[in-house]
Amino acid sequence: MVSISVIIVNYNARYFLRNCIGSILSSDIAEEVEVIVVDNNSSDGSSEMIQRDFPQVNYVQNDENIGFSKANNIGVSLAKGSYVLILNPDTMLTETTLSELLHFSEQQADFGAAGVHFIDGSGKYLPESKRNFPDLKVAGAKLLGYSKYYYANHIGKNEITEIDILTGAFMFIKKKVYKEVGGFDEDFFMYGEDIDLSYRISSSGYKNYYVGSTKVLHFKGESTVKNTFYFRNFYGALSIFYRKHFPNRKALYGLIEVLVSMIITVKSVRVSPDKGDPVMFDTWIYFGNDKQVFEKLKNKYPFSNGLYEQPAGKEFLQPELAFFDSKNLSYTKIIERISDPNFSGVKKRIISADQSFYLGSDASDERGEVVIL
Repeated sequence: MVSISVIIVNYNARYFLRNCIGSILSSDIAEEVEVIVVDNNSSDGSSEMIQRDFPQVNYVQNDENIGFSKANNIGVSLAKGSYVLILNPDTMLTETTLSELLHFSEQQADFGAAGVHFIDGSGKYLPESKRNFPDLKVAGAKLLGYSKYYYANHIGKNEITEIDILTGAFMFIKKKVYKEVGGFDEDFFMYGEDIDLSYRISSSGYKNYYVGSTKVLHFKGESTVKNTFYFRNFYGALSIFYRKHFPNRKALYGLIEVLVSMIITVKSVRVSPDKGDPVMFDTWIYFGNDKQVFEKLKNKYPFSNGLYEQPAGKEFLQPELAFFDSKNLSYTKIIERISDPNFSGVKKRIISADQSFYLGSDASDERGEVVIL
């Protein structure tokens, strides 16, 4: 019996998608989980990878990029589970993420949806894990680059409590609620649809929750290139939201639209190209138990100094980079290690379960790195 249907909308995130699916299929309730991937016409080999490596995944191939909202609605229409998880491909779950969310949701009589405690590829907490409703004060400050009110900073990052707005990168929703409120509004091509859906869920008498006890890795930046198209959708979504929900407050959304127009113009001329240069390092450590992989890394980087494991009885070493082998380590252990304060100054890379590549991200606002082994 399927309890949870995980919906992943993919667009040219092949390697991160592979890692994401691997973590889902390692769930302690994997027998109750189905994965549905809706691909928005990727050109990076995502389709071939899914059909070759994950034949159990329900795969939908679109002939064009139809946007995040419409693609998710297609995925949910195929879902068999009582709950749906809207999930970005550049995420990684622990073995207990799904069971924890399922157990929590079934204890709430008024459950609508839930989000989690996000960390980025460097192990830092992502404040967008919990957000406030974007009233004029919140939205205006955010548009002007001031995020104090945008994020729900009054809520502790490890708390479990009600929340206004969830992030579309991870939305665990009761399917009947999703359908009752109409799913994602397809007027939002990308961005803003999570604000709109969260608002409609709470307006319908259900509650959104922040489950800060559950950590999920969100590399962030992998699903979208930060270009002019991105900024127009990101900031323009607020205008759509206000016109939809406050049609009689023309002065309100009129002001928002002026701010949006100004911000789009400024941001568009400041767009910087993606960083494509690989990370260089002299010292590194391998966490796993596969000597062959360690030797492969040594051969790939012959001019660097690698450690197979932390020397016993010595003060903790601080190499420049740490490799975590997901074939040998649990996803739970990897997320624990990545968020460990002892590793705050160390760059992190995750070796895929098939040990054919590694990936990682050093900043939440930049594209990450994928290296073939």
